[in-house]
Amino acid sequence: MKVDMISVVIPTLNEAGNILEELQTIEREVKYPKEIIIVDGGSTDGTLEIVKKINCKLIIEPRRGYGLALRTGFKHAKGDVIVMVDGDGTYEVRHINLLVSELVKKNAQLCLATRMYDPNKAMGFMNFVGNKIITFVFDFFYGQFLSDSQSGFRAISRAAIEKVDLEQTDMAFATEMLIQFAKKGFKMIEVPSTYKPRKYGKTKLRRIKSGIEIFTTIVRGLIR
Repeated sequence: MKVDMISVVIPTLNEAGNILEELQTIEREVKYPKEIIIVDGGSTDGTLEIVKKINCKLIIEPRRGYGLALRTGFKHAKGDVIVMVDGDGTYEVRHINLLVSELVKKNAQLCLATRMYDPNKAMGFMNFVGNKIITFVFDFFYGQFLSDSQSGFRAISRAAIEKVDLEQTDMAFATEMLIQFAKKGFKMIEVPSTYKPRKYGKTKLRRIKSGIEIFTTIVRGLIR
């Protein structure tokens, strides 16, 4: 795969305390020609004013939903590789270089940043356990060997994204992507990455609601 440009898609919702450092790190550290696409779900804390100071494309998505924001960003992405990453500053965005280079080197369609080997152990215990259960179930039913199916930091071949039809609007979007890629026989790999505690604001994750949506998506994928 030839990579002339990558698209970094970041969903945001009230991340004024976190987004500037993340964007500055991407601009400074990522070696690939890039476009940065911010998809904002209605921030009211000054996130938009911060984003407008950075060289990026800002899209306002009035409909709420993690998956919906990413789907909107993907539609506007022009890069050969699309990188999705949260805007809360928890992922090590300088590892974008690693994800993209491994995707290309190993001729894969998706490369996840796995947090399961992170010495920082920044992921909360309940999130860790839930992630391990979901990943085990996904791997078992879809014949994969992933360690962190819920990682929101991924490099994806744009050509592969164009061959699937993603419908989920919330947190199950990440799992739906893996299911459809598995069904297509796409190659999915992982690289270790670090994970950091959120500095400002509260997580948008709702464990029980998201867990139900994810398991429902896994089962639905088996019968379709």
